Amino acid sequence: MSSPCTVSTEQVKATRAWVEAFFKEYDSPDIQGWVMKYCEPDAILNMRDLSPIKGHKEICDYVKEEHAQIPIIRHDINYVHVLPDRIYVQKDSTGIATNDPERKEITAKLFCVFWKKINEDKLTSLDIYFDAIHLPENLEELTHYQVRLRLWTSASEAATPWTSWIPFRTSMYNFHQYLMDHNDEVNWIGSTQIYMNELRKEFNVPNTSLIRSATIFISGIGYYEMYLNGDNIDPSRKLDPGWTTYQKRTLFASYDVTSKIKVGMNAVGVKLGNGWYSQEQYLLPSIPELNYGLPRLMFVLHIIFENSDQMNIYSDQTWKGRQGSIIHDSVYNGETVDARYDRPNWAQVGFNDSLSLWITPEILPSPVNITANGQLTLQDMPPIRAGLDALHFEVEHGVDEKKSYLSKEEIGNIFGASLKDGGILKPISVSTPFFNVHTIDMGQNMVGWCRFKFRGPRGVGIYIRHAEVLSQPIVSTGQSDGGLYTDNLRGATQSDTYILSGDPNGEIYEPRFTVHGFRYITVFGSPTPLLINDVECLVVHSETTVKGHFSSSNPVINQIQHNILWGQLGNSMSLPTDCPQRDERKGWMGDAALSINEALYNFDLIKFYLNFLTLIMDIQLKAGFVPDTVPLTFGIYPADPNWGTALPTITWQLYRHYNDIQILRDHYASIRAYVESVRDGYRITGLAELIYHYGDWVPPPPQPKTNGHLVASFAFLHDVSLLINMSQILGYSNDTQAYTAFYQRLAEEFHRVFFKTSTGYYADGMQAAQVLALALSNVVPANVRNGVLQHLLQDIQAKGNHISTGIVSTAQLYPLLSDNGHHDLAMELITSITYPSYGFMFNNPYENATTIWELWNAPFEGPSMNSRNHHMFASVGAWFYSHLAGIDLQSDLIVIRPRMVSEEKKHLLSKIDCQLSTLYGLVHVSYTRDEHDTFANSILLRITIPANAEAKVVFEPLFPDAKCVTVTEGNEVIWSVADKRNSVIEDPQTGLMTVHIGSGFYEYQVFWK
Repeated sequence: MSSPCTVSTEQVKATRAWVEAFFKEYDSPDIQGWVMKYCEPDAILNMRDLSPIKGHKEICDYVKEEHAQIPIIRHDINYVHVLPDRIYVQKDSTGIATNDPERKEITAKLFCVFWKKINEDKLTSLDIYFDAIHLPENLEELTHYQVRLRLWTSASEAATPWTSWIPFRTSMYNFHQYLMDHNDEVNWIGSTQIYMNELRKEFNVPNTSLIRSATIFISGIGYYEMYLNGDNIDPSRKLDPGWTTYQKRTLFASYDVTSKIKVGMNAVGVKLGNGWYSQEQYLLPSIPELNYGLPRLMFVLHIIFENSDQMNIYSDQTWKGRQGSIIHDSVYNGETVDARYDRPNWAQVGFNDSLSLWITPEILPSPVNITANGQLTLQDMPPIRAGLDALHFEVEHGVDEKKSYLSKEEIGNIFGASLKDGGILKPISVSTPFFNVHTIDMGQNMVGWCRFKFRGPRGVGIYIRHAEVLSQPIVSTGQSDGGLYTDNLRGATQSDTYILSGDPNGEIYEPRFTVHGFRYITVFGSPTPLLINDVECLVVHSETTVKGHFSSSNPVINQIQHNILWGQLGNSMSLPTDCPQRDERKGWMGDAALSINEALYNFDLIKFYLNFLTLIMDIQLKAGFVPDTVPLTFGIYPADPNWGTALPTITWQLYRHYNDIQILRDHYASIRAYVESVRDGYRITGLAELIYHYGDWVPPPPQPKTNGHLVASFAFLHDVSLLINMSQILGYSNDTQAYTAFYQRLAEEFHRVFFKTSTGYYADGMQAAQVLALALSNVVPANVRNGVLQHLLQDIQAKGNHISTGIVSTAQLYPLLSDNGHHDLAMELITSITYPSYGFMFNNPYENATTIWELWNAPFEGPSMNSRNHHMFASVGAWFYSHLAGIDLQSDLIVIRPRMVSEEKKHLLSKIDCQLSTLYGLVHVSYTRDEHDTFANSILLRITIPANAEAKVVFEPLFPDAKCVTVTEGNEVIWSVADKRNSVIEDPQTGLMTVHIGSGFYEYQVFWK
């Protein structure tokens, strides 16, 4: 699945400067001639100034991606640190495609450099630099290399075995400039006369020299699929390229086809789809410059021979094009395919089609507005994929149910498909309610499409519809008629039509340029009965890796976690969309901001969200304003503050999870400009009338929304506080001082404007207002804080221990309760199965949700806005990791502090098992309540801390006024009332017990009375 990596001369110089600065401080050897060369596939590597460039995890990930085996570093001895060794690189200078056993090799040493803080002895992050004395000044463009590695640890006298050689290649360093230099030769081609969605070209490669490299650079918009000599070049890659504001930024991909190009005649074919570029979509933007046009193709094949000759094939008017078997395609409305017009060999050499009209394409305008600094850039994030290749698991890091301390019986029955089903689901049932009508239940609300095997006469049309749920209950009978409920799709039909070619062996159909959100499918008009084995559905989303695993002894929590995972994946479609099924599917900023923390606990999505930040900045106005949706296809400038917060919030969460200060550097100026744009509006209105559009969106009926200006003010203060944190980390002391003073003024104004002294609560007294006020630092004065908190608790209790919060305040509610001594109540809320609650979504007589709903009351609400797959309420998933498992990622250490329910509520949660792959490696936390045979009030806590990391472990009292009696680790008592050792710190006021540990496996048992 790998594509190119690039390292520019400027980056090499930056690396050398970094290394020189490092060695000046730490008296290391001379580094003349060094070049940083390790880089990830399919990525432009950005240098990190004076911060780590590459870490242990990235190296292991790269090795893992190429299926090499790297030994697992065991942590039987505490405080294991990875020590530097050498990694060797091998340059293939005769061409991998030739399989020449005599290929020349040159070897260069690669040094592993560690980063450490000033005045600290501990080495933390592994960074990679090549000793390139024997290599050219720069890595050669479009060249194949191989790398292998081994590691030393402080727990072993010997290094790990070498990995196998892992191939990678460099790309063209500045493709945008290449296009500018060849703009008379490289064109965007398509047609304004016909729907030209198939283009092909044959070309001859001379037999004058061996091929050193052959690279294709391609962008086909809206979507494309590429074939070389009849083969799909990357079959699982779908709906490419990613969605952007095309005139600002259009993405291209790069493919290494060295092994696929042959001497003599070759053929290339490209299918095009409308995607997000076509004007033929529902809910079109009213902004004219965002209405695009017809599909078009940009293509370059760049061949370098061993004798240094070069050959290029461009997209130009030597190609031929036609309308293929796809008659119509739409993101929202599906495809119409007439298989009678399929030409199986259309992308092969010698193809001759006398039945179709192949015409010369036209030269069409570039989608990129070069004069307005638009860019054609490499898609530096994983593509959308279908099926098995879309989702990976860090199994070797322990994210595996087989390594859980919980049994299947304790976890309970999870309704819906497993993420480990390989991305291809089989139906749980196929029924025939009427003649020639088949209704299929996949058992899981999913995003993707179905692959059917049909049989029947030529020319017969089959109609396929998709929906999330079956029809709503009929008012008169209370029963459903069993048909699909499609009203909530609004203008999107989510339907495909397939016209049979009449192949007597049957024919396979799956869509190419559309995607559906569904659980149920109805197929109309199949001439023969559909069996379960005739249907399978492919799960489709941006390629990612599961890096977190959370399970517990409470089946309600486990089902919520399941629903969160499926909803988050289904809305990861090159950018975070709000929903995957109706006529919307927008990059709503508010949704992305709310779920980012949860998403990064569960999935490795750093490049996915960095791309989204780039898209935000692409359309940020000079005044700092950002819109409600990105790309802007709905909503307005300026964004509602709780939607605009996506820019600072996503940046901050990426920094928290990946500890990369460069992320803050890259986005600080844009964030500061955004905060200042909100401040400009604030100067006019104050907090009392601060602009908002949506407020605390969709609280559960019959509850109204709380004061929208208060909700907007919450976001404003939140973003100012993030800006303060960022400025401190980056050393911008003037900004830190100025914004700290400004925040304090805002905090005082917030309380003055929204607090009612006559009632003792904020605004209208609703839960949301109290939650948001309490969640902000230094807003609620100490003398009224307890009263506000008590009002919140009383309101929750008055509603039968139910919430009345919308998306903004729900995200803050659960951490607030847990951090303020009311974890029991938080647990009662999250495990509730009555309306309104997360549990009600899958415990009601009408629907059994397998993803998170948009509305708390979905079965009773009308169709106008009623998605069954939204991730904006998925924010609670972060609380599972941060509070239930207690894993808090900090820049200098890992904090483990599981929050404990009281003895009276331990039936709500007695066990958890949580595994999280971090930059250091695997963190594994599990606990069991009261497992000891003779001592009732105890907790067994098992912890794994990865090499090169340290942790602070905090044990909470199991009940009010509880006192710790004994702490054991393994079979050893490390603290007791009679022997209070320094290794465990007791806080006599709170009862908290704290221990600092290094890497390794620990098994603590703590007893209380």
